[in-house]
Formats: sequence, C-alpha cells, structure tokens
Amino acid sequence: MPKISKIQLDQTVNADDKLLGSDASGATRNYTIKQLADFVVESGGSHKHHQNSDSDTWTIDHGLELDGYLPSVTVRLDDGTHVDVGAFGQVKYINKNQLKIFFAASYSGFAYINK
Repeated sequence: MPKISKIQLDQTVNADDKLLGSDASGATRNYTIKQLADFVVESGGSHKHHQNSDSDTWTIDHGLELDGYLPSVTVRLDDGTHVDVGAFGQVKYINKNQLKIFFAASYSGFAYINK
C-alpha cells in the first residue's frame, strides 16, 4: 500500500464529505457525513416529535425502549421559544416507549427526547 506523505487539511466539514468504512458484511464503503449523522440520530437514542396543532396535552410515541431511566425532554414552541418543561408543564412517563406532556394552555411545536 502506498504511503501518504502529505494530506491537505480541510478547514470545513459538510454533509457531503465522505468517510471510508465497512458495512456489516465487511465490504468497504464510502459514507457521507449526513448518512452517519442520520444513523446516529435514528439509532442513538433521540426522537423529534412535531405537535402540528395546538394542544394542552402532547402524546409522544418515541419508541426508544427506555427501561430503568427517564429521558430528557426539551420543548421548542412554534414561535421559537425554548421552554423548561419542568417549569412550564409536566411530563408523565407512560411506559418505556411513550410519554405525555401536559401544559396549562394549548401550544404547538417540537419536543426533543434524548436517552
């Protein structure tokens, strides 16, 4: 194998940059940064929930199979406001794959669930 003596340093990383790796069968593959990031998000223990319509109760089926600990929950309302769920509402953990957020008023926005 040839020896690489000089590598030009890339000052920025973007979604289309590629990494060399191998898949489960051992075959060599090129993966983009975006493919790697999507894989980490999908299998790494986070879920993004979009509450389309205003509601005072958000039911979130996250499918994270949480057993023995509670996930962190962050909420961003549609107006861009990030809220402290503990001060702004209440989270009830229904089971290892579902939780509900209760608010005093109706809101729409996003909830981010992390292991």
